[in-house]
Amino acid sequence: MDLAQFAVGTTTTQEVIGKLKATGSSDPDVLLAAKNDLSAPFRQQKFTGLLLLVVGAVSSLTLVLAIIGIPVAIFGFWVWRRGTSNLAIVERTFNQFIGAPVPA
Repeated sequence: MDLAQFAVGTTTTQEVIGKLKATGSSDPDVLLAAKNDLSAPFRQQKFTGLLLLVVGAVSSLTLVLAIIGIPVAIFGFWVWRRGTSNLAIVERTFNQFIGAPVPA
């Protein structure tokens, strides 16, 4: 796990479009590589959130660690949802940018 890529923040449609335009190319392979680079921190965010959720839930099974486990599980759920949302924004914006049909 590379924590240098970890991000808790969100992304916007304008940010994704800006990064795709910054490639200076309309080649689908170049744009796909840019999308993958942009998505990497959010995939890490989603994985870390799921890991925190599981660790918090397991530690909540013991009475002593429940004091720490419940907030960790809640934070993990929040991070996981944020990562999922960010990935959806990147995917939807990428499909709009290249002109592909957007799934419902």
